[in-house]
Amino acid sequence: GLTAGINALIVGNYLTTLGRPAEADLRLLADLRMPVGVLAKVI
Repeated sequence: GLTAGINALIVGNYLTTLGRPAEADLRLLADLRMPVGVLAKVI
């Protein structure tokens, strides 16, 4: 799970299914008090 450690997140819609909004994932991480760092901007 998330508490085991992750180094990337995939957000948005996926190839064959709709995903959750990125805001929901960021809110989940904030609720878990997990810092998020941005390494690159989406072009």
